[in-house]
Amino acid sequence: MIRRSLFGLYGLGLLCSLAFGCARQTTNLTSTVEAFTPALYKKTMCFGPCPAFTFEVNTTGSVTLTIDRPLRESPLSELPSGSYRAQMNDASAWNDRMSAAAEQVNFASLDSLYDNPRVTDLPATITEWNGKSVTNRYNGPDLTTLYAAFDEVMSALNWRPIETK
Repeated sequence: MIRRSLFGLYGLGLLCSLAFGCARQTTNLTSTVEAFTPALYKKTMCFGPCPAFTFEVNTTGSVTLTIDRPLRESPLSELPSGSYRAQMNDASAWNDRMSAAAEQVNFASLDSLYDNPRVTDLPATITEWNGKSVTNRYNGPDLTTLYAAFDEVMSALNWRPIETK
């Protein structure tokens, strides 16, 4: 009789310690992974030999580059027209670098369009950053710093052709 009640108490204690021990070990393991700030950097066609391309970044760091007219005088000048894919790995570096460049040119305070419809043979540069879009075609602000930041990122990526069927 004593043996049976000792086993019962022991069993009950073991069951309780397992239950409470497991409860203490279960924790919320959700990690916060920083997302890439989506962006667009696009140069449109002109009547001359100017480069034309679209560079897009999504929240996962997946990047696409569509070249309509080859980029001259660029590390990417060897890439022929077509579509390419790459993957960025460091969201923090991307977000910090591009945020700094956008802040330096006061991107958030810019108008959304700089253009003159009477001027017909100029390409436009369209940038989207942090939910804001700016089309800079004629008499717009100097966004060289922002464009250079995009160009640096584009040049540093390992581009692979996207196969079309």
